[in-house]
Amino acid sequence: MGDARRKKSATQQFIELYPDCFFCGGIRRATTREHMPPKSLFDNSHRPDKLVMAACTNCNSGTSTADLVVAVIGRWAPGIQPQALADYRRLVARVHRQAPDLPKEWTSLDELAKQKARQHLRGHGVPILPSAGIATVGPLTIPQLNFFAHKAVLALYFEHFRKPLPITGKVCAFWRTKEDFARDGIPPKLLEMMPGYGTLAQGHWNARETFEYRFNTSSEVGLFACLAMLRGRLLMAGFAATDASALPPDDTDWISPADPDVLLNYPRFQKKD
Repeated sequence: MGDARRKKSATQQFIELYPDCFFCGGIRRATTREHMPPKSLFDNSHRPDKLVMAACTNCNSGTSTADLVVAVIGRWAPGIQPQALADYRRLVARVHRQAPDLPKEWTSLDELAKQKARQHLRGHGVPILPSAGIATVGPLTIPQLNFFAHKAVLALYFEHFRKPLPITGKVCAFWRTKEDFARDGIPPKLLEMMPGYGTLAQGHWNARETFEYRFNTSSEVGLFACLAMLRGRLLMAGFAATDASALPPDDTDWISPADPDVLLNYPRFQKKD
C-alpha cells in the first residue's frame, strides 16, 4: 500500500507529460530528462533546473561527447578563474577517457603553426597575447560542434512548442566562436530576426553569463529560429521547420531528426560553414 502511494519522481512526472524523445523526433519513447545546456557547461556543474527536455536513453548517451566538447571549448579563454580551471581539467580528463583522439587534435599544432594562428587572429581583430595558447578545431571536433548546435535548436524548439520536432520536420543549425565575430560583431540583421530573449533563472539566480539566447517563433506554420551564446565564447544558431515540405527540396543544410550515430556521420556536419 505504501509503494502505491509513493510520490512519483520529477522525472517520471515529466516523462508522463512528454513521452516522446525531443532529439530523434519521437522515434523512441523518453526515459529520462536531458538538460540544455548540459550541467558540465556550468561552474561546478551548478545550474538552475530549468530548460529540460524528455529524451530517450540512446539520444541522451549519444550526445554526451558533444556536450563535453562544448563544455571544454567554452572554457578556452585567457585568465580562466580557479573554479573554471578545476572544471576544465576534470572535463578534459573525461574527454581523454571517452574520446581520446579529440585532445590529440586540440594540441596538434607545433610552435610555428601557433605563431601563424596568433597572427591570423590579430589580423581579424582578435586581441591575443604572444604567449596565448592555441588549440586546433579540426575534422574531429567540427562534427561534434555541429552536432551540438543541432541539439540546441531541437531543445529550444521543444522549450517553446512543448513538443519534439517531428520526423517530418527539419533543422538547419551552425556554430561560431566569439573570434568569428571579433571584428564586426554579430550581424545586426540576425539579432533583429530574433526579438525574444531567454536564459536560465531560478529566484535571484540568473545564469545569463553562462547561457543566454534570442529566439522567434511562428506557431501558425511551426517555424522556430534561435541564437544561443554559451559562456560568452560559443554561439549556436539555427532554424527548425515543422513541415519540411515547405522547404526547398534540394537544400542539404536542412536535416530531419534522427539517431545520434546517423547524424554524426552526416556530410553536413563534417564542415564549418
